[in-house]
Amino acid sequence: MIRPRLRRPARGQALVETSLLLATLVGALAVGGLWLVRAHPRMLHAIEMAIRGDYFALSLPFP
Repeated sequence: MIRPRLRRPARGQALVETSLLLATLVGALAVGGLWLVRAHPRMLHAIEMAIRGDYFALSLPFP
């Protein structure tokens, strides 16, 4: 009985593609983050104050 020949797996192509995709996404997020900090500092400050308020409320000692 003749067994069908299996395809050889791709060796490094998937790793290279994943690395390039990850580098592109990290670069885009870094550029977008820098733009957000420069363009909307008041909005980021408001978000920070809301988060600090939530953490303060969660840390209160309720019996």
